[in-house]
Amino acid sequence: MLREVRLRALADAPGVFGASLGEARRRGEGEWRARVVERAQFVAVVNGEVVGAVAGVAEHESCSVHVMSMWVDRHLRGAGVSDRLVETVVGWAGSEGFTLVRLEVTDGNTAAERLYRRHGFVRSGRSGVISEGDPRVEFEMVLAVTDRGPVEDAAS
Repeated sequence: MLREVRLRALADAPGVFGASLGEARRRGEGEWRARVVERAQFVAVVNGEVVGAVAGVAEHESCSVHVMSMWVDRHLRGAGVSDRLVETVVGWAGSEGFTLVRLEVTDGNTAAERLYRRHGFVRSGRSGVISEGDPRVEFEMVLAVTDRGPVEDAAS
């Protein structure tokens, strides 16, 4: 499932991720399996269809979680799905005892920055290029976490 969701995300919003659709398609089964093992993956499902995803990677040495690969289907942007995904990954980080959540936003992606600011994230002052082959600038945002616990399913 991770592979399919990631490919949808890269096809839907190619300008906001550090990876390209072509790179993701070339990854082998072993690479996809390793990604599942190294992260907590959360998905948003509406009417049985995955419409959003976010991952949290534990960084135990710094007691932090790195949020990665946030995506919501373009037809549901602005409908609260992204808020639920952020709440879920932050809640998971707090319930696991992490004290900091961090992420990067591509400079100029004001919608993403507004989303994270709504949830208490602030710019840390760190920034840099996405990668050697991608000169776009991204900046880091951080959130101090308390034990917020996991977000409960709205249907329960």
